Amino acid sequence: MDRDDFGEAAPGEIVPSTTPKGTYSAFRPASLPPSISTDDLVTPLAEATQALGRLHGIGPRVGSREILIEPFIRKEALESSQIEGTHATLSDIYAYEAGQEALIDEDRRQGTQEVVNYLRALTHGLDAITAGDPITTELLCEMHYRLLSGVRGDRADPGELRTTQNFIGSTPYIQDARYVPPPPSEIPELLEDLLEYANEDTDLHPLLRIGLIHYQFETIHPFLDGNGRLGRLLISLLLQRDGLLPEPYLYLSSYFNARRSEYVDHLLAVSQRGEWVEWLLFFLRGVQSQADEAHRRADLLVDLREDYQRRYQSERSGNILELVMRLFEDPYLDVNTAAEWLEVEYSTANRLVGRLEDDGVLEELTGKDRNRFYRANEVFDIINKPIDRL
Repeated sequence: MDRDDFGEAAPGEIVPSTTPKGTYSAFRPASLPPSISTDDLVTPLAEATQALGRLHGIGPRVGSREILIEPFIRKEALESSQIEGTHATLSDIYAYEAGQEALIDEDRRQGTQEVVNYLRALTHGLDAITAGDPITTELLCEMHYRLLSGVRGDRADPGELRTTQNFIGSTPYIQDARYVPPPPSEIPELLEDLLEYANEDTDLHPLLRIGLIHYQFETIHPFLDGNGRLGRLLISLLLQRDGLLPEPYLYLSSYFNARRSEYVDHLLAVSQRGEWVEWLLFFLRGVQSQADEAHRRADLLVDLREDYQRRYQSERSGNILELVMRLFEDPYLDVNTAAEWLEVEYSTANRLVGRLEDDGVLEELTGKDRNRFYRANEVFDIINKPIDRL
């Protein structure tokens, strides 16, 4: 890391970090909040807040909260993991959760497990937030343990703050790194200082504060691995805790994933040149863009659900309508799953699944005569396709 890249406006200081191979320069960020002018943020902040408000207000039309939560948290988990080079698809996630690992290509199975771990970490964090618990170092370590256990990064001390120096860059040599976070001896104090700010009441708008907190967490880089994913998990927790969304409807990592270089460059520009406003503008644009996209997908899901209701509500048995409605929570299933959902015999579930396959609601994926597995394509396409193709 070149200390000359850090100008007078850098919000922190260059400090020495001693490793077994020598002493190197590292960056120690100053405490939050910084002293910045928010004049240029007023309109973008209002637009992002309004977009979140529209997404927040979709709830009454949606009815069942699971219709949005289940698909959208999977999109967030997938997109955030892909930023770190994970190879998996949304289809892989649903297949894994349904016990259909055979449908996942061998080279994507490890990546699929990483995304499932992300979901477990997010669920753990959201449970704590829902219970009214503060965000603590202990909670972050618990989430980190769930994130990295049994996958790539398992040897990077899951659940433990780092005790060795790490660095960021494509080089294997710390002296050539693009960025070197604070020395490990300073991590506990820096993280506690950040969380004290995250848990206290301030006059700053919650969205701006979340943007600051995300930057600070990534700059501290408190774990050996998984910092990017955990930092984005932290955004989801804060959005819900601060009342900006009632549930984790926003998959902001999709915006970051599509702009990976810009995302990283903005974070580094804050450290090197104090470009807070530019980072916060990028962050707010992401919030607005993804809130509008999530709202559009939610509208399409509800439209499709209402179409299915009209199509099947006159059926003599209510089972088929109940099964169709359940597909919006989980668009992948086999006959045994359908039987469990409806609490009916296998033969009844098989007949209902066959009817939906004939109607084009379900598509069989394995091509086998036995142990068949199905997907609700119209539901899945609304969740998965690029928004400009819907």
